[in-house]
Amino acid sequence: MSVHGEPAPNAHLTSRPRMFRQPWQRWAWAALPLVSLSVLAFVPFVVAARRGIVAPWVAAVYFLGSTIVSGFAVVKPDVNALFPIAVWSFMITAIVHVLRLDPFKRQTK
Repeated sequence: MSVHGEPAPNAHLTSRPRMFRQPWQRWAWAALPLVSLSVLAFVPFVVAARRGIVAPWVAAVYFLGSTIVSGFAVVKPDVNALFPIAVWSFMITAIVHVLRLDPFKRQTK
């Protein structure tokens, strides 16, 4: 048994939790913010937080952004031209972040 703070003897054999179990899942998850017009952008990050890939606060930030976008969609206030730019920036950021949750190529020893 290892002392607290020391890595286990078989630590090099265990892998980091994975967000995408199949290669096609990366693209399916990344399409979700775009298809939903960013209202569901938080969903991949909630899943990633539950799997231990990202910190829970990351999921909370995306949930807040999705809530703001859906709130504006319901209320439909008179907004200036910066709001569509902000929504597109949010969608693009979410898509890129989802694509970067797991490395494209796993490094093997």
